[in-house]
Amino acid sequence: MFRSAAPWVFLVLGYAVAASAAAQGQPPPRDEVKIELPDGDGKKILETACTTCHALDEVTKFRGYNTKDEWRDVVVTMVKYGAELKEPEIEVLVDYLGKHLSKNQ
Repeated sequence: MFRSAAPWVFLVLGYAVAASAAAQGQPPPRDEVKIELPDGDGKKILETACTTCHALDEVTKFRGYNTKDEWRDVVVTMVKYGAELKEPEIEVLVDYLGKHLSKNQ
C-alpha cells in the first residue's frame, strides 16, 4: 500500500513547492499598483467611469494592442454592459484611448 501512495506524496509535495515559489514572485495586489496615465481630456473619464468595474491595469494592459476603432468598439460594448457614459464622453474617451493607448499612436 505504501508503494502505491509514494508517487502521490511526491506529486503533492512538488505542487506545494511550485505553488510556494510562484507565490513569492506574485505582483503586488491591484490596490498597491500605481498606474500613471498621460494627461488629456479623457483621463478623468477613464479614471472614474472605467474603474467602477475594472482596475486601471485591466485597461492599460491593452496598451499598443487596439486601434482607435477597436477602442471605440470596447467602449461602446462597456456602455451596453452598463458603463455610465454620456455620448460626448464616449468620444472624448475614445480619442484619449486612441491617442495614448492605441497601437497607432
